[in-house]
Amino acid sequence: MIRSLYLSSMRNLREGNWTFGDGITIISGKNGTGKTTLLEAVYLLCEGFSFRSRNLNDLISWNLQEMILRGELFLSADEPSILSRAISINRARGITAKKDGVECKSASAFFGNIPAVIMQPADMEMVRGAPENRRRYLDELLCFKNARNADLLRRYRRVLLERNQWLKQNKLGEAVGGEDLFSVLTQQLMDLAAKLWVERFALVNEIAPIICAYYERLAGTADEVAVSYKSSVDFSSEVLEKSLRTKFAEKLDTLDFAERMQGITLAGPHKDDLFLSLHGHEMRYSGSQGQCRSATIALRFAASDIASSHLASPVLLLDDVFAELDPFRRMAVSELIRQKKCQVFVAAPRAEDLPFTADAEIRM
Repeated sequence: MIRSLYLSSMRNLREGNWTFGDGITIISGKNGTGKTTLLEAVYLLCEGFSFRSRNLNDLISWNLQEMILRGELFLSADEPSILSRAISINRARGITAKKDGVECKSASAFFGNIPAVIMQPADMEMVRGAPENRRRYLDELLCFKNARNADLLRRYRRVLLERNQWLKQNKLGEAVGGEDLFSVLTQQLMDLAAKLWVERFALVNEIAPIICAYYERLAGTADEVAVSYKSSVDFSSEVLEKSLRTKFAEKLDTLDFAERMQGITLAGPHKDDLFLSLHGHEMRYSGSQGQCRSATIALRFAASDIASSHLASPVLLLDDVFAELDPFRRMAVSELIRQKKCQVFVAAPRAEDLPFTADAEIRM
């Protein structure tokens, strides 16, 4: 759990110092008072990045030079140690992150002790939006399962970037390294893609029944919901890593001319999707607002289960989620967050409008 937090000059919060307990904490206040910013600060201390912006400089308050964030994390009764995290973001000097007093290369070093799972209205894009939103969700869960997967994802993206750069340069007649370099990059891409597919297939097989169970509870109907992995390469999830590599090699061979003409890699894990279907049809197109919202929340609760199973009990953050739900779903979500027995932060304009009583309240 997050035990304490101090921040200065973070978005619309000029300064604040809070101490937190376990259970459910409600963060209430009018719009624009900094409720989401406080959730973002908690998330940053746990995950090492923001759920609102890829550029951490965006977190610094307008017209100010530096943001400071510090916090203490309490692991568990079985391991009663206090972990400290600190990050300063300066427009001129860049980012300085410290973990237990030791400076880190980046804030990403914060990840690995206490995961955080965020629920917010924008999550609808995971169901209704482009495949990249669902791939990002899958890759986040892969990191919950095993820290080595973060390195695998970085290596794959780096090789993919280099291969795409070669293809673009080759299209212009300026490829550095010639065909030998392209062959090496392609071999590396196939090796890493096969490993990544193995991990993603195993993950989807694990989360599919969890997502469906949560959806049924949240929707309260017998909708026929299915979750599967949709790949840009035609193979089943049962094939071995070696066979995956062979199939991918065959696919890239058929795409060679098209890739050279377009200057981009046209197949691979970066083109895949988490396929959500409703009564046999793709949910992003056929699902109602309520059905898609149930699926969205089910995805996040499944993420919390994966974190609990493979890493640690997560900090659960809900940003103005209840306002978008009907009474049945509001009650279902409130029952589920109680059952999770983890630290929960709920941001809402009015605490009295929520369908439960919290353990603590912070008024902004």
